Amino acid sequence: MVSRLLGLFKRGDEDPDCHEVRGVSSDYIDSDLDHASEERVRKHLEWCGPCNAFISTLRSTVSMLRSLPKGEASESFRERVREAVKNEGDD
Repeated sequence: MVSRLLGLFKRGDEDPDCHEVRGVSSDYIDSDLDHASEERVRKHLEWCGPCNAFISTLRSTVSMLRSLPKGEASESFRERVREAVKNEGDD
């Protein structure tokens, strides 16, 4: 998150570009940005339709996913994940 925040400030008072806004979009919708960064993103969204649509779609997707019932993973799936994590350390 810190590197994404630094990107928002690298150009002084200029608006962040679309790439920078989209890079912090998850933090923005989760309210994980500091006040100044949040304000810069909000100002960008006031005039940028594509980023506004991107944030709106992301917000809707996250909301939908959070509303799904939580299920239990099968034991075979959990075992495959444990094995993959264990093997990842062998690289």
